[in-house]
Amino acid sequence: MAFLPHPPGRHFRGPRVAVVAALLVLCGCAPPVRPPAFVPRDEVPLAGLPTGKAGWPAPEWWRRFHDEQLDGIVARAMRGSPNMEQAEARYRAALRAVDTAKAELNPQVRGLVNGGHGYSDVDVRGEVPGAPGNAQGFQLNPGHSWSNSGVAGALATWDLDLWGKQKDAVAAAVGQARAAEAERASAAASLQYNVVNTYFDWQAQQARLDVARHAARNAEEYRELVALRVHSGLDDPTALDQADARLAQLRRSVAQLEGAARLDLAQLAALAGVSPDDLGTLKPSPLPAADTHLPSDARLGLLARRPDIAAARWQIEASAKNIDQARKAYYPDVSLTALGAFLRTYPDLGSGTRTDLTLGNVGASVQLPIFSGGRLRAQYEGAQAQLDSAVAQYDAAVVQAAGEIAQGVATLQTLDDQRVQVDRQYDATAAQKAKAADRRSKGLIDDRTWLDADMQLDQQRDARLQLASQMLSANLSLIHALGGGYHADDLPDLPAAKAGEDATR
Repeated sequence: MAFLPHPPGRHFRGPRVAVVAALLVLCGCAPPVRPPAFVPRDEVPLAGLPTGKAGWPAPEWWRRFHDEQLDGIVARAMRGSPNMEQAEARYRAALRAVDTAKAELNPQVRGLVNGGHGYSDVDVRGEVPGAPGNAQGFQLNPGHSWSNSGVAGALATWDLDLWGKQKDAVAAAVGQARAAEAERASAAASLQYNVVNTYFDWQAQQARLDVARHAARNAEEYRELVALRVHSGLDDPTALDQADARLAQLRRSVAQLEGAARLDLAQLAALAGVSPDDLGTLKPSPLPAADTHLPSDARLGLLARRPDIAAARWQIEASAKNIDQARKAYYPDVSLTALGAFLRTYPDLGSGTRTDLTLGNVGASVQLPIFSGGRLRAQYEGAQAQLDSAVAQYDAAVVQAAGEIAQGVATLQTLDDQRVQVDRQYDATAAQKAKAADRRSKGLIDDRTWLDADMQLDQQRDARLQLASQMLSANLSLIHALGGGYHADDLPDLPAAKAGEDATR
């Protein structure tokens, strides 16, 4: 029988096909891509809330109050707040994690240098085989010797990352870093809101203190007049008791407002990371008017305006990349290696004997999982659970933002309705005081009636100041709920969640 010669290289085709087929089979064991279990919200539920032509808060929105004293406190807080230092440290740590992940894409070379000095003393004893009873013993003792040896080598490795597993790790680290950046912005927005809100609360306490002290002085004069009339027998002594109680109540109000102002200063100092004395002497100023309008595109625009929502969005992106990395762990790892080494040995010092050895090797290696005992599956399912958790946290942040805005708008509307009635009550009380002053000038009434009317007007002044402070605080809270001037223009896309739609029904 004649045998035909095989074409060159044909005898390698079978093993090659088998290897490729095995790789395809093993790669096919990777789990399929699965959407998240929950539906990410693509808009904020704000339907039904009134909107207007008001714009979004500016990055430094507190500057619209034109208060240099406030600007200085905010700047100091941004420099010295421990919360900002913690947020900055977390962001820098996340950036270093990105650098670490990127470094894994680069080849690396490791070197080895080793040297040694040895001593040997050989003594061999034995018997030469022979006939029974005729064996002869022998002894070899070449003596002792000293030796030196040294080796230097280098090993280069490079993971080719053919499937992009390490690139997914880099993308996940970038997502975590962007989330940390947004969390830093969230910490800054919260700090700015707390500083401005506390500052204006202190201003409100100062304005109310002026009114309370004026009312207390009127109560003192009123009490003196009543005491004169009681001592003259014109009034019942109970009138003096009532005047004393009124004066004590007003003095108590003064003490409460002074204590509240001191607490505001202590809180401002804590927010700025300084002592109350370092704040210096603050000057009182009138409270600014509150703005009660919403931007017209709040439902869609808020997703890019809230730093906590942006942070949750980047957490979703990082979790999605972790899933891609977990899937590609089923694929084989292909890497290149190169080894070079040089060995020199002096086995017997002084004899002139020397041994040199040079080694070199370049090649590729393929590592693939065959049996992992469920580890790869567990890693993939863990990454999928992290994605579901990130989507749930994102939805919670969106709903919470909507709730904060709805509550802020409702609070402002309620306070604005109250303001109309408070203003009417103030006008009516002011008219009563004016009439009392006219009758007093004509000698128809004494000073007690006029002082009583003035103290009633002080009560209405205090009510207006309280309402103005509440409206301003609600307005500041709404500015914070609208993102406090934050804006992200490069948010990642939300993952598709067709399966999640069925799961949430």
